[in-house]
Amino acid sequence: MKFRYDVIINDQDYLDYNTFWVLKSPYGKKQIKTFRLAIAVMFFIFFLISLSLGKFTPDSFLGIIPMAILFVLFQTFLSKFFKWILKGQIKSLKNSGKMGYSPNSVIEFGEESFTETTPENKTEHKYSAVERVSVIENKIIYIHVNNVMSYLIPFSCFQTNSQYNEFLNFIKTKCVNVDFY
Repeated sequence: MKFRYDVIINDQDYLDYNTFWVLKSPYGKKQIKTFRLAIAVMFFIFFLISLSLGKFTPDSFLGIIPMAILFVLFQTFLSKFFKWILKGQIKSLKNSGKMGYSPNSVIEFGEESFTETTPENKTEHKYSAVERVSVIENKIIYIHVNNVMSYLIPFSCFQTNSQYNEFLNFIKTKCVNVDFY
């Protein structure tokens, strides 16, 4: 075993991860871009239908102004909307007692693989199975094993900056895609 960390995750860490995943990760950015494009196409179709039903008169052009304002507001506040939805989903999960994370775990990193042990289970992954590592400087490290599952290592797990840097140098040698944010 090369590194061992006692990981404590709270609701804010989980919300931050999900917000990062949706708004900043390559996975989420692609989905947001596709969603924005789909909404733009839908609004364009509504604009054309509205204009054609109004026989392209000046009144029909005035009629699409509220839709255009709604479209601009939607595109502008989409990120805030997603954050609001995420908070609601996490609150709902918490109320049902089915959180998507274990608050306490131990993650051990060896030469060939890493293992997470929680009170409920134990999982092991080879480094070759890691799709990417996202490093949020001096805050947290996300180890993405696929586009929906990640391991979180908060900066608080490291006793010193040198220990943090030593781990980063290690993980860069084991994983191909290491992104810094």
